[in-house]
Amino acid sequence: MIHGESLARDLRRDHGFVHVGRTRDGNAVVMRKRGRWTVVPLRWLTEEAVQTIKAQAGIGLV
Repeated sequence: MIHGESLARDLRRDHGFVHVGRTRDGNAVVMRKRGRWTVVPLRWLTEEAVQTIKAQAGIGLV
């Protein structure tokens, strides 16, 4: 399992996403890359959840 903060850090470092802010409740991070937006929950994520978030973010899975 990976924590959402680590996934958000990876999206910034490896995939060029920019941290935009947090949701109003503070439970997720909003990120942007060009016209693509993604939300990363700040909780423990299963590998399946990580893969789903990456796919929704448009990151090709190897």
